[in-house]
Amino acid sequence: MKIRTLVLLLAGVGCILLPSASAAFVDPAQIQTEAYVNLVQADQSLDAGRLDEALSLYKTARDYYLQLAKDYPSWEPRIIQYRKTYCDNQITDIERQLNYATAPAPAAYTPSAPPTAPATRAPSPAPGTESVEHHYLQSRIASLEAELAQFDSLQDEADALTQANEQLRRDLEQARGQLAARSSGDQEELKRLQAELVAKDQRIQSLENDLASQEQLRQALNDMEAQVHELRAQQERLNTEINALDAELDAAETRAETAEKKAADAEKELRSASAQARILEKQLGHAHTDLAKAKKAAAPREKPAASDKPSQPAPKAKAPPPPSPSPAQPTPAAPTLLADKPIRATTPPRAIPPGMSAADYVRELLQQGENEAALATIQEARKVVPNDVNLALIEGIALIRLQHYPQAAGMLIELAKRNPRNAEINATLGAAMMGAGFYEESREALMLAIKLDRNVGGEYYYNLALLNAYTDPINLKAARKYYQQARSMGVSADPKLEETLK
Repeated sequence: MKIRTLVLLLAGVGCILLPSASAAFVDPAQIQTEAYVNLVQADQSLDAGRLDEALSLYKTARDYYLQLAKDYPSWEPRIIQYRKTYCDNQITDIERQLNYATAPAPAAYTPSAPPTAPATRAPSPAPGTESVEHHYLQSRIASLEAELAQFDSLQDEADALTQANEQLRRDLEQARGQLAARSSGDQEELKRLQAELVAKDQRIQSLENDLASQEQLRQALNDMEAQVHELRAQQERLNTEINALDAELDAAETRAETAEKKAADAEKELRSASAQARILEKQLGHAHTDLAKAKKAAAPREKPAASDKPSQPAPKAKAPPPPSPSPAQPTPAAPTLLADKPIRATTPPRAIPPGMSAADYVRELLQQGENEAALATIQEARKVVPNDVNLALIEGIALIRLQHYPQAAGMLIELAKRNPRNAEINATLGAAMMGAGFYEESREALMLAIKLDRNVGGEYYYNLALLNAYTDPINLKAARKYYQQARSMGVSADPKLEETLK
């Protein structure tokens, strides 16, 4: 009774811990437990007399043991084989009982007519009935003996299962404690993971939005590339047309520059010829005056009649006041012929220091005020390179410093003809013309120099201010503008000119 109660308890524990029989088992321990539960239930049904139910349960248990022997041959082979054999014996015994219950009953005994003498013993049972019962009892005894033989092993197995169950219970309690201990940490980890999941979802949404934007951008880029290709084709056509137009424009510019150069040369030649003609006219006028004075002096003095009155002299025209001369460029009393003999320096030339050019050394002498030495040095240097434009210009400056304005103007006119677009040459020519008294020509040369280079020099703006302030046509507004420009470029103040410009 104790063993059977233990077996039922283990069967109940197995039913609690393991899934139902209808589930598919893949673990050998689960299969073994399920087979054992069916085996115990079969024994209970057999004890209750429910042979059909016991037979079905024994067959189910045997099928489980066959599955274990086939799929897991190394899983407790001795126990599996023993229990399978037990199920086979029980199935055979139950089937025998069922077959006996359904076998036809033996014929009833019918006593013969009573003998003449009374019977002395009871009739013996039928031979067939005695053999069947005897066989059944022997089979039952054998099964009970086998079952009794199993009780010891079942008792050991039950003890082992009890210990295992206790150990499992302790393990279960320990696992539950560990699970409870880890539950709080798992909750925090779960919250963290949920926060990370939300962040990742947002990141994914952002990436999807970026992807959509990139798709739109790619589409726009494709459209722009198509437009770029079209524009490039148009640009190539335009470049072809522009190149053709550039070629035509270059040709036109070349022709225009050639024509402008010719016009400038012609203008220079005309200006030079006009200046020389004016100089000749003035010289001719002086010559006529001198000739008239000479004739008057040579003619015999006639006495006037007594009744005649002396004639009144005719008034002379007042010449316009000359510009106030600058310290570096005083105006001569009267211009002389530009074609006079060249001026030669009265002092010997200086030796050019090693490492310096002649032009730089002469400019240094001019800055130091040694004008005679500068003229002698530059004239000596020009003997070696007579066609050097820079040296010729410096000689013209030296002549202006020495107040040889007509000679400087004559040399600079020729130099300007060869270099019509040189601003410094034209500006220096304007200063020489101004010193020689040719104010209109000086104004034209200075204006051309400023047109070519607005930074040509402050003293040339100062000369233009003098011309506009003191010579016809007088233009005080232009004079103020040029004087302010000269002052901004470092020219010292002129109180007299400033008084005039007020």
